[in-house]
Amino acid sequence: MKELLRFAENLGINVKFKDFKASYGRMQGMEDGTIRIGICKGLSEEDATYTLAHELAHIYLHIDKGNTITSPYHDEYEEQADRAARMLLDFIGMKGVRA
Repeated sequence: MKELLRFAENLGINVKFKDFKASYGRMQGMEDGTIRIGICKGLSEEDATYTLAHELAHIYLHIDKGNTITSPYHDEYEEQADRAARMLLDFIGMKGVRA
């Protein structure tokens, strides 16, 4: 988790742990060009790490797609972010981390 938090910080991404009822995490591009990621409080470290990797993947893959939640391509975007998250976690040596 520390590696991913440091990576996000180096990109200028603000990561906060928040109470979410319907999701593990959220990514939001702001009008001023900054990006925020929210991770659900209370997740296991494994789930929080995977969620952060997933949300970081959305930034690289989908930040220019607008609201991906209401997009007709939502399911595809989620699958792409899952695959990219697994690749990122494998790369940094966290092969056992899965959501």
